Amino acid sequence: MLLSFINVTLVFLIGTLIVNVVALLLNRKIKWFIMSTVIEFILAYFVLYIQLPPKNLTTLININLLFAFVAAVINLIGYAGISSFNKINSWMNQNGTKNVSDRTKTYFFRRYIFVVAALFLLWITVGAIAFVTKITSINNVYQSIPSKTKESAELLTSAKDMPIALAPDTAKRKMQQKFSVIPNSNMYELDGITAQVVDGKYVYVATVEFNGFFKWLKNKSVPGYFIISATDVNAQPKFVKKPLKYSPSAYLNNDAARKIYAAAPTYASMGRMNLEIDEKGTPYYVQTLYREYGVSGRMKFNEFKTAVLNAQTGEVKVYQANKAPKFVDAPITSSAANKMNEFYGRYQNGWWNQTSFGAKRNVKVPTDNGVYAAGQITPLIDSKGNLLYFTDFTSGNNNQDSALGYSLINARTGQLTYYRDKHTGLMDSDGAISIADKIYPEKKWVAQMPILYNIDGTPTWVISLLDSKGIFKKYVYINAIDNDIVIDGDNAQEALDAYRNDLASNGTNNHSTNKKYDKSISGSVTRVAIVNDSKNTIINFMVEGQKAIFKIDTNNEPKAVFLKEGDKVSFRANMLDNAKIATIEEIKINGLN
Repeated sequence: MLLSFINVTLVFLIGTLIVNVVALLLNRKIKWFIMSTVIEFILAYFVLYIQLPPKNLTTLININLLFAFVAAVINLIGYAGISSFNKINSWMNQNGTKNVSDRTKTYFFRRYIFVVAALFLLWITVGAIAFVTKITSINNVYQSIPSKTKESAELLTSAKDMPIALAPDTAKRKMQQKFSVIPNSNMYELDGITAQVVDGKYVYVATVEFNGFFKWLKNKSVPGYFIISATDVNAQPKFVKKPLKYSPSAYLNNDAARKIYAAAPTYASMGRMNLEIDEKGTPYYVQTLYREYGVSGRMKFNEFKTAVLNAQTGEVKVYQANKAPKFVDAPITSSAANKMNEFYGRYQNGWWNQTSFGAKRNVKVPTDNGVYAAGQITPLIDSKGNLLYFTDFTSGNNNQDSALGYSLINARTGQLTYYRDKHTGLMDSDGAISIADKIYPEKKWVAQMPILYNIDGTPTWVISLLDSKGIFKKYVYINAIDNDIVIDGDNAQEALDAYRNDLASNGTNNHSTNKKYDKSISGSVTRVAIVNDSKNTIINFMVEGQKAIFKIDTNNEPKAVFLKEGDKVSFRANMLDNAKIATIEEIKINGLN
């Protein structure tokens, strides 16, 4: 890796080499040129090795100018010192001749001072260009976001097909309780936790990191990592003994960030690294890399790369994000996704629009109720096993409790899909958390990790309730349109079934219209039950050969009130997988139609 840092140092010392070459051309002092360049290279090498400054274009230019300015000042001082030494040496020799170096020194200073002034002017120019470009580049950067808009998300058919995860705090709490299984556990601490799919199962993986420099110096590698099911409320964490020589908490050449930094000298890194596990259990650290748009300080959202570091061997490979190995579920980490969300929400109508002087038309603010990226991102798995990042958006007005929409970002492709139903108002995650917090006020449980799912065509908040110690207690399902419909349960599938039943009992017209699940059903009625409330009359019935209970509102089909056992019926229903209840709108009853 020390050799790799030579490339990094050369990238940051281009300006220094230029001013040193100019000095050489003016004073012809080759020995001084070689000596000063080598010393400056060594000093810069160690500064960069320790500091790891960002490698976006703006920082590269500014550090180049800084190093070049320092080198130019050194050349001025050094040349003055050499000339003075030569003059003293000549005087001591008493040769009685005029020192030619006076004329040479004057020639050098008069011309080289322009180099110093040029560096200062160039620094001011770059700063001015960066300021202007930061504003003028907004539209181009916004266009680099691969985005599309839809009205509704994929249907949640079952908690098995689209796993509903526990809050990471619950998993972390269980891991901390098992921490004593690690030899010399006092030398380590539990660090970040990431969601991923391993062997087809949705899991949380957490890193074990050194608890200080001297702990690293003694052990040189962490003993392994924790893994636990992200969906099973009764699961216990497993500690996998796979020594990690390279990690974020290691030092010097074993620092994972330093390894990746040296392997990609022309790309800047974004956010913290994720630990991902391949099919054999081998640990890898994954880092998102990007390039800046000009000198704007803004990233290009369609040119992400991904660095993958083998935490055991130290091998680093850099891929296009969407071409990273299959075991890497999040080539684009949550920090990059968070930046994408913020830019997408703020700058749809340009820079001026989002300022305090602008109209703020279509400005959307991400909420901070997530579990990643300082609380603005929540991971989830879709029915195809893809890792997505969820965020809901509000207007930023504290007096409003509605969501403007929500986004799902594919963690591999970077595709941002924005969902907004223009005809229906939705409660935002702040409102959903407020409702969930009040279900068991005496227990002081805390609502976490709200995610908006499409359940039978109804946007629904699914939230975890945790106690004060982070232990999972219940799932809560809250209708995002009618927040009077609230169901809680001990596991995701039971709560989902109860919620569907409540949707049907309340006579909601929100139901799935996905033709994938639309089925034609006919047969004899075996059971009938009529449920009356102050607003609706709901007919519940069962059909021979069908396990589901069917419900129909007499407001939609008045003749349904005459339905009785033995009637021959036919209708179409959306039969979601494992659904125990299905709501229909039309029915044909032999003898009545």
